[in-house]
Amino acid sequence: MLRRLRISNYSLIEHLEIEFKPGFTVITGETGAGKSILLGALGLVLGNRADTSVLHNKESKCQVEALFDVKDIPVREFFTANDLDYDDECIVLREIAPGGKSRAFINDSPVNLPVLKSLGELLVDIHSQHDSLHLTDSAFQLRIIDGLAGNDLQQRDYVQAFQKWQQLRQELEQLKNMAGDNQAEEEILRFQLDELVKTNLQVGEMDELTQKSELLSHAEEIKLGLYSAGEALNRNETNAISLLREAIGHLGKSARYFPELQNLSERLESVLVELKDIARETELAELRISFDPEELEKTQARISLIRQLMMKHRVAEADGLLRIRSQIEARLDRISTKEFNIEQLSRQLDQAEKRLGEKAQLLTQSRQRVVPEMERAVRLLLVQLGMPNASFMAKLGRSETFGSSGADRLNFLFSANKGIAPDDISRVASGGELSRLMLAIKSLISGQKNVPTIIFDEIDTGVSGEIAARVGRIMASMARQTQLIAITHLPQIAGKASQHLLVYKKEDEKRTRSLMINLSEQQRIDEIARMLSDDVVTPAARNAAKELMSGY
Repeated sequence: MLRRLRISNYSLIEHLEIEFKPGFTVITGETGAGKSILLGALGLVLGNRADTSVLHNKESKCQVEALFDVKDIPVREFFTANDLDYDDECIVLREIAPGGKSRAFINDSPVNLPVLKSLGELLVDIHSQHDSLHLTDSAFQLRIIDGLAGNDLQQRDYVQAFQKWQQLRQELEQLKNMAGDNQAEEEILRFQLDELVKTNLQVGEMDELTQKSELLSHAEEIKLGLYSAGEALNRNETNAISLLREAIGHLGKSARYFPELQNLSERLESVLVELKDIARETELAELRISFDPEELEKTQARISLIRQLMMKHRVAEADGLLRIRSQIEARLDRISTKEFNIEQLSRQLDQAEKRLGEKAQLLTQSRQRVVPEMERAVRLLLVQLGMPNASFMAKLGRSETFGSSGADRLNFLFSANKGIAPDDISRVASGGELSRLMLAIKSLISGQKNVPTIIFDEIDTGVSGEIAARVGRIMASMARQTQLIAITHLPQIAGKASQHLLVYKKEDEKRTRSLMINLSEQQRIDEIARMLSDDVVTPAARNAAKELMSGY
């Protein structure tokens, strides 16, 4: 359940910290005081998107922090799956910087918005007056039935089977579509493969060919250079080797009288050995080099062929042609085995559809079992909500195909008046009737859902008087099973709460701020009396407020 909410720099809220209690909490205040702002801030920590327009002070960041008690709800699996530290107390923090950057944390671990939203759905169910329109949506109606039937496990199994079935259908459809175009494609691919096979390109061959072309193109220049080097090293009358020998002889003679020169003489001997080896390799290299016009032409033709293929297949490196060849071979292999794959996928799809049908049937049976009890319970609640002649039916039928929620089609039928046959609620229910119907249904499923906190945002729109008192009693009853927070403008509902929070505005010369206080017993009496008497708190209004707070 929600235990604490701390808000800083959000819209009209400069700073606010409020503690929430278990049971039934109401939030009241004048129109525009900031009740919806409070819900907007809570929506941030539940994963809603936001922008810098919510900043109270445009130069500072906005922070919203919520503390939840999660020890009694099954969220450990969520924390494990998302690599988050679990604790019985869960702290969720959302920050929005002046530049617009948003950050979110769960127990000090940074998380992205989808993860935050997924956790929020496990912790809080927010229902505004506009959400009553969801009652007209068949998918929403099925979720209600599944909630009452406790179909979480069956629905999870069905969704897995449905996703597998969809995947196989898409793969089979794609394969069949490809089969019609494969013949022309196969001819093109086989021509391209034949061209690449005949070329017989080897890994690294282009580099070798380029080096060979350079060598053959400059053979005469290279040979002349090697010849000249050989002359300078060993063949000229005054060559490097003979000069080095002469220097060694002079040093040797001098070393007899100056021993320190012996080391220089030995070093020159080592240089002489290396120089002789270089001269020998130079002569051998000169013998290997020869100008071969035919070999040069053949090499350049091979390079030209490879470059043409590179341009044709749009690859930057010659070795990319080897990758293209592998891809074409793999594609031709898939084409050649397409008939087998179609047959194999068809068999898999048949098996998947059979399993899906079995899962769908389990859901249908579970839903059929709960429908009569749901209809009876909703009708009883509608009587309590001042609609004694209301009729309600949940018409469950078979869908023509499988959907994400099963193979069922559900339609809520409603009539508010005696003698009028129930019809689709989207056609016959008014806004106030939808609100009361939604409250009745939420009351039924509040004990079935694992969401520990339910928030009603003016779901009491369109009701007053004794009906409002009955709405308050139903909410108080719901709060025995879950934490319930209601934003309301009705004193009959406020009187049934165990905690009463008041939102109000405070203005000074510079700005307007929204504030909130947790009312004491006497403050509650005064606030409910004010709500009863249009801001004029009289002794009679106080007595009436006390009666609302004491009665059930």
